[in-house]
Amino acid sequence: MVGRFPKIATLGAWLVACAIVAVPAHARADALDLQGRISGFWSTISLQDRPEVENRVFGTRAQRNEISVARFTSQGGPSFVLDQSGLRPLLRYDGSSEIWVLRASAGLRGDVYFRNDIGEVVLRATRLGGLTLYTASAPGGLPCAATEEASRLQISRHDVQTLFRHMLREAARGGQAIRGQLEIRARDVEPQTDDIYGDAATVAIDGIVRVSQTRSGREHLQGLHVLSIVEGSGPNARRDGDTLVVTITPRLGPAGRPSSARVMRALT
Repeated sequence: MVGRFPKIATLGAWLVACAIVAVPAHARADALDLQGRISGFWSTISLQDRPEVENRVFGTRAQRNEISVARFTSQGGPSFVLDQSGLRPLLRYDGSSEIWVLRASAGLRGDVYFRNDIGEVVLRATRLGGLTLYTASAPGGLPCAATEEASRLQISRHDVQTLFRHMLREAARGGQAIRGQLEIRARDVEPQTDDIYGDAATVAIDGIVRVSQTRSGREHLQGLHVLSIVEGSGPNARRDGDTLVVTITPRLGPAGRPSSARVMRALT
């Protein structure tokens, strides 16, 4: 027993579903007239000379308000929330449930690049506070502007009962993508790891759905029947015959599960 919930030997035995459900699309938020706050926003970039740069560009800490979580709009692309309140930068597009865990690295001229877990550049921040978003449809980059302060990004909460229902819904969504039945398997789920298991399932199904949107992707999905979520020393995704094996490390939170991009790479 852990806390007030019993340990699950096998989450609902094996979950099987094949219902047809809709997949949410990205939505764009209307830009707000907060241009006066934009120049003072980008104060949380992790640079080696951060204090010197911040004081020179934004004034001393006493002269400005530091904002670590904000919503951005991109020119001609999606809106998103960027959360730099924790150890790793987090990003979530409006209309999507996936939280992307980014890694910052220094570039030329003091720029900072934010990459996802397969090394793709998602954001570039300039030394003077400019921000550019890179997407598959806009590899050249889209300039961004801060519109408002936002709440910290957190993965969805679950308990034993809601996790079971969540897994059934995700299995149904995956079944639609593969045009058949998809089982979701999870063993030894502890109450304190419910959230990361649920999030890992959602992100993995997101990856499957995205692969299914092209003819070549559907060919890669042939023969896939099982999504197995297991714990390990680090996040990973790999295909083993008819099974997509997603490895999670619950103690790392969102950083402890592979992104949908990593799942897609494992499937293709």
